[in-house]
Amino acid sequence: MKELKIGIAGLGVVAQGLLEIVRNNGALIAERTGVTIKVVRVASRSEKPGVDLMGAEFSKSTDDLWKDSQVDVVVELMGGVDVAKNLINSALASGKKVVTANKAVIALHGNELLNKKTRNRLKFEASVAGAIPIINLLQGSLVPNRIQQVVGIINGTCNYILTAMEQQFLSFESALQKAQELGFAEADPSFDIDGIDAAHKLTILSSLAFDMPFDFKNIFVEGIRSIGEKDIIFADELGYRVKHVGILRNNEGRIEARVHPALIPKEQLLANVLFEQNAVSVIGDASGSMLFAGPGAGSLPTASAVFSDLLDFGSDNGLDSEGLSKESAKPSAFELTTMDQVCVPHYLRINVLDKPGIMADVTKVLSESEISIEAVIQKESEGESDNASIVILTNAVEEHVMQKAILTINSLPEVSEGVVHIRLEGMS
Repeated sequence: MKELKIGIAGLGVVAQGLLEIVRNNGALIAERTGVTIKVVRVASRSEKPGVDLMGAEFSKSTDDLWKDSQVDVVVELMGGVDVAKNLINSALASGKKVVTANKAVIALHGNELLNKKTRNRLKFEASVAGAIPIINLLQGSLVPNRIQQVVGIINGTCNYILTAMEQQFLSFESALQKAQELGFAEADPSFDIDGIDAAHKLTILSSLAFDMPFDFKNIFVEGIRSIGEKDIIFADELGYRVKHVGILRNNEGRIEARVHPALIPKEQLLANVLFEQNAVSVIGDASGSMLFAGPGAGSLPTASAVFSDLLDFGSDNGLDSEGLSKESAKPSAFELTTMDQVCVPHYLRINVLDKPGIMADVTKVLSESEISIEAVIQKESEGESDNASIVILTNAVEEHVMQKAILTINSLPEVSEGVVHIRLEGMS
């Protein structure tokens, strides 16, 4: 029986979940794996007397974790960037192994933290999609594949809001408020609903799937604030659901890397992942198409992913730096394509003054831009309102062409609000 002694930074919900798993399932895990996890030290800004530390020593300084000779693995569960990064750096420099659930730190500083000496001593399974073992899959079972595509619902807050809007007929604001009441959204939800959280996760997936540097700044990011109740209804009429997705697509060595709302055909499995659940679809040249789904956040699901990294270290799957670490980082065979070059179909919702000839004006703009129309829904004004909605699905067109056409449509005098624009994803 091997004993792995850990020090935990933070006492939030994930840290408490980890302690609960050790307390409730520790004996069963040891019986299954031959590895005993022992918590010897916990560091946090404040004590929480109601949390059972199982005899671990408590302190308010995270430095005590990497300085403690008893600690084999530092588990960073604080969140934030700067303090967490400094702790990870210090722990690695001291020769310790590190497990983190911090996607922002890995996305923004992964190139620095994961080097020749450290790459086998830093694990981060819990940083993407909670309990879904997507990182272990990309680093293990799926290694024989040339990955062609990764598409994921990787932010539970956005997925909850969009599902509530559809199934409970809520406005965006009401769905967001409900998500906050249930604990799926923070008091300041900007990180989630503006797409930053998903972009951090997609940065990590792009590095693992395509051996690329961590390059967060070049991920295209768009949130869900512009999505209205009408868009959910129109999408349904057209056979789609609106989902907030992260997309990686290999186009002959050029990788699309983008986060934004998308219309997904309702018959696709990904479209039927609801509320706070996450899912990641992967297409490999050998494996074919696969979908992995499950809880993407929360105390126990995230702690379960943290525990899997600990067990890898405990069973010697986490190799020391003298093991199989790469001599040097090889240049990637892939490069990111610009968003302007992405070519997909598009959904446009255009609010207009209900006057004769406006439909002809809109279609003329699209025709002059050489954009073909696949489907049209025209809703006349209701009651005393002078506003009507025109909904158009286009065939595939490059992003820069569509954006130029949208600017022209927005300049038409009969257009009463900005065009709502959502890209379509066929998932093939």
